[in-house]
Amino acid sequence: SPSSGVSGTKVTVSGTSFASYSGDKLSLYFDNTEVAPDIVAVAGGSIAQTTFTVPDKIISGNHFVTVKTDSGTILAQTKFFIAQPEIVLSRWSATVGSTITATVVGFHTGQLVTFYYYTAPEQDLLTTQTANDLGECTAQFNVPAGSSGGHEILAQDDMGDYASANLEITPSVNINLPVASVGDRVEITGTGFNSNDEVDVKLYGRTMAMADTSYRGSFDALFNVPVIKAGIYSLEIQEAGINIRSLDFTVTSKITVSDSTGNVGTTLQVSGIGFEINALVQIDYDTQEMTTVVADNTGSFSASFNVPVSAAGSHNIIVTDGLNSEQAVFTMESTPPPVPVTYVPKPDSMVKAEVAFAWSTVYDPSEPVSYTFQISRTRDFAQPILEKANLSVSEYTLSKTAALLPNRQFTNYYWRVRATDSASNVGAWSHPVAFQVQPYNTLPQWANYILIGIGILLALIGAARIWRGFKSLKTEKKA
Repeated sequence: SPSSGVSGTKVTVSGTSFASYSGDKLSLYFDNTEVAPDIVAVAGGSIAQTTFTVPDKIISGNHFVTVKTDSGTILAQTKFFIAQPEIVLSRWSATVGSTITATVVGFHTGQLVTFYYYTAPEQDLLTTQTANDLGECTAQFNVPAGSSGGHEILAQDDMGDYASANLEITPSVNINLPVASVGDRVEITGTGFNSNDEVDVKLYGRTMAMADTSYRGSFDALFNVPVIKAGIYSLEIQEAGINIRSLDFTVTSKITVSDSTGNVGTTLQVSGIGFEINALVQIDYDTQEMTTVVADNTGSFSASFNVPVSAAGSHNIIVTDGLNSEQAVFTMESTPPPVPVTYVPKPDSMVKAEVAFAWSTVYDPSEPVSYTFQISRTRDFAQPILEKANLSVSEYTLSKTAALLPNRQFTNYYWRVRATDSASNVGAWSHPVAFQVQPYNTLPQWANYILIGIGILLALIGAARIWRGFKSLKTEKKA
């Protein structure tokens, strides 16, 4: 037990009906090699259980385990089968890079089994594994580069055991851009082709690239997608004029925009390729149609438009011909306009109720700029008493209906202004400017003159009285 194995297998032997040989010197042989001398028949006629190891370098097939007397007489014999070294592959046909599992049987137990891959004139070391007690082991590897056809997978150990199998390599191709646009750089790589041969890459019946294969059957081909309308095509990989592989290749339309960022009014140049031939192409900015253009007989076009008033941030430029649609993103600038400089009223000035306000004109790339103007009784503008927005000029005059009431004593009015550009970027407020409003004067002009005259008269009377008093005091001092 067991009744089959390989070199190095440990085998246990027992026997019966040896009573008449009790006390004789008996030996155990594997074929003609003594493996256990001096076995003894015990009471009852059995022989003591004996263990031996199958000798090295035993060829495959049936062998004999024999009990012999000291004189060489065969007393009992049984067969022991040695399996032939063999390698079994999980796949017998594969492409370069595929994962293969190789299982070997019939190798010497405990020996290191080395696996090789042959591709003339070289051999690649794949891996090493140790055979178990049954003379088996399993290895996994990725198929190295090799030309099309059969390649030998070899397994061997230091005891002389070896086995081989044939792995058929089939061509495979890969494309870096299965979906591309006109002008894109496309790379086709192939493995498993004939050694030192020529490969053609064809698109729509036209040769796009030619490449020479290495002695291991690999190639690398590059080409730029030609001017061609969008659609699904077949890329044909030919060797010696025969189609070896075909790849589905999708050509898409493509647009380019002259600027990806800018301001209101920026002129954008939009170009496209791969669109329907002689088709009407519409260009939208978000949901707003900007312009239309007719593609030429190659499916190309070019058009321009000025960026409309729109908020800061991302906006979609959408181009469509009814079948093909492409988008690009335009980012509106988000820089707020400068703070206006306040001119009049000046700080702490006294003004009329129907006051005129003025400030500096602000420049911003996203024109036109509008202004928001506020008046408040408090510096924090918590509750403005007047606000005017969307002013297109840098001045504002209060009307009679909006005239301000005179200030109470020790109080002020405050005013400030800020700018907003056409990209909805809002600038900071100017510093609050304090001012006062003159009291109302409702008397007619002639009454004002009378009051002035009375004031002058009263001043003269007061001065005369002071003079008389001063003169009288001077007389008394003399007396």
